[in-house]
Amino acid sequence: MDRLRNERGIALPLAIFALVVIGGLVAGAMFVATQEQRIGQNTLRQQTAFTAAEAGADSVVLHWTAGTQNMNVGDSVQSSGTAPDGKGWYRQTTKRLGGNIFLVKADGFNKDSTTRARVGILVRLRPLAFDINAALKTQGQTTVGGSSEISGQDSVPIGWTDCPPTKPDQPGIRMPDPSQLHTSGGCSGNACITGDPQVLKDTTINTQTLSSVGGIPFDSLKQYATKILSGGNIQQIFPSLIGLTQCNTGDQNNWGDPINPSGPCGSYFPIIWSDGDLQLGSGYGQGVLIVNGNLTVNGGFQFFGPVLVSQTLTTAGTGGHFNGGVIAANTDLCTSNSCDTQIMGNAVISYSSCALIKALNKSATVMPMGQRSWLHLY
Repeated sequence: MDRLRNERGIALPLAIFALVVIGGLVAGAMFVATQEQRIGQNTLRQQTAFTAAEAGADSVVLHWTAGTQNMNVGDSVQSSGTAPDGKGWYRQTTKRLGGNIFLVKADGFNKDSTTRARVGILVRLRPLAFDINAALKTQGQTTVGGSSEISGQDSVPIGWTDCPPTKPDQPGIRMPDPSQLHTSGGCSGNACITGDPQVLKDTTINTQTLSSVGGIPFDSLKQYATKILSGGNIQQIFPSLIGLTQCNTGDQNNWGDPINPSGPCGSYFPIIWSDGDLQLGSGYGQGVLIVNGNLTVNGGFQFFGPVLVSQTLTTAGTGGHFNGGVIAANTDLCTSNSCDTQIMGNAVISYSSCALIKALNKSATVMPMGQRSWLHLY
């Protein structure tokens, strides 16, 4: 009896001990679950911030603005935006390191800005590599008459003050068969053609060498265009503004302002692609003009930069004034009659290395460096 009496009440301590053990296990499980949840939430926030940072860096490459090329070495510009999924936002800085090299740093944040991630991308400008080494390069029959002028002497556009030193004179006309050049009127005997030499025979010129740019086939150039036209007759090309100070780059008939280089549209150099025959009247523009068809100018239109015409270039009356260089690249679909280049009226084609360099550099897109361009900073 005494032995049984001594074992009375052991159930309660065992129950309490079991409750303590079970409570500890439950508390531990809850602690571990809470930590796992917090780690998951933090990982999700970090990934959201990282995704926003990548979006900020990529947005610079995808939506490169022409004004960025105007920065001095060491200068930077900043912008911000929302990640495409709407779950985060970014703040990015683009800094010019030197020449055509830029560093893009993007800070990404989750929606409540409690987590941040940073990535960096090294990018470089990629201008179209036009091989313009004459005022006019052409392949087929070429007629120059009236009071037209073709000059291979390197010229600086009026009012342009930041041009590099001029280059030696280039040929006035470069073509594979100079016997296909016909002059008349004030240009008889090549009197209106200047350069070193006036006319250069270049047997390397053919449809492929004229119509490709830096190894890029002609048809692929369309993907680089910032303005795509369907062709047709455009009577006036002039710069336009939004308000008093913002260049209206969305206007299809605004091709920059070469006459007022310090104005709102002075640094705007679009790449214009015409998907068909194009006829231009009055006005002026700058950048890169690529015509997939025939180009006709008869209203005194002025253009500054390289011009590439896949078929026929024709000027008449108050003809066009081209500053930079012109390539009239006949295609295999042309006949000798329909693809003659005709420079008539008072057209002027002047070689200008400054117009070429500025137009190509300021219309350039960017691409990441070939090796180690991307960096996860933190």
